[in-house]
Amino acid sequence: MGDKKAKKGQDEDDSTNQVLRKYKNKSEQNGVPVNKLLKSKFDAAIDEDEHLEKLYLWDYMGPVGVRSFADSLLEVDYKHLKILRLWKVDARDEGVRTICNYMLKSKTIEYLDLLDNNITKLGCEFLSKVLSPNSDVPLQQLKLDHNQFGSEGLSILTQSLSQNKTLLKLSLSYCNIDENGSKFLQQILANIDCVLQKLRIKGNILKNEGAYQLFRAIAINNSLEKINIADNQINFEDIDFKDIPLFETVVNVLKSKQNLFFYDFRNNVMGEEDGLKIIECIEQNKTICKCECPQTLSQPILDRIKQLTKKRKPKKKKKGKKKGKK
Repeated sequence: MGDKKAKKGQDEDDSTNQVLRKYKNKSEQNGVPVNKLLKSKFDAAIDEDEHLEKLYLWDYMGPVGVRSFADSLLEVDYKHLKILRLWKVDARDEGVRTICNYMLKSKTIEYLDLLDNNITKLGCEFLSKVLSPNSDVPLQQLKLDHNQFGSEGLSILTQSLSQNKTLLKLSLSYCNIDENGSKFLQQILANIDCVLQKLRIKGNILKNEGAYQLFRAIAINNSLEKINIADNQINFEDIDFKDIPLFETVVNVLKSKQNLFFYDFRNNVMGEEDGLKIIECIEQNKTICKCECPQTLSQPILDRIKQLTKKRKPKKKKKGKKKGKK
């Protein structure tokens, strides 16, 4: 479950007990019920004489409930929590603010998932502080799926993401990001210190113009390994966008990128000629391990793409030499 508490003879770390006690008191003071799932997870850790490194919650808490919990973590200065996933707890901007305050103080959270929490551009302002390179928060994975902050919220996040040096995975699926948001995605990927490996922007509204601008940025980025732009109202066959070299840009990326292994284009529109061209790219570039394509392609083309990538695996990264013992 997490770190073991101190053994006899060592200073005892009672912080897990302290957080639970504070949370109960704050919940009572703020007039909100104690979240049963949260309490059960803390009780289990205490019974096992352990601390909590991972916490997954999916029961309703509301912004005041989240604030009661995050403020408890903050006041205790809880140093053990590394992974925090709050799914549909209705944290809202107020809850996000207190979570970020805790993260800025503890500097322990590596993975934050705030799926469907009614976060607006104001919440993005709080998150941007956490993402700033000056924050020293070691965040490696951030998931903000199903929060409708749109391109305006993304622009705020980008103020820090365009300088971030730690984030490996970013998921912004179903966040109402339109084609205007592509310029912010460009800024993130153009960051010279960018280490982002996985980008999920499924279910937004990038359309052809946004996808074109995104793939222009991908072409010059050297860190990205996985890209998911499924369900973005992209139509490679739309004659009204023939002046935008979208597919040519995608083909250039497919042929040339040796570090980008996974692509997801599903739930967009692609024609048979496009599908044949993708097959050609996959045959040429042996580093492509998976390429999910729209069902608008014929089954033989989809089968051929799957067949070509079936046994391929990403190249293992070379490990650095271990330092010798002093």
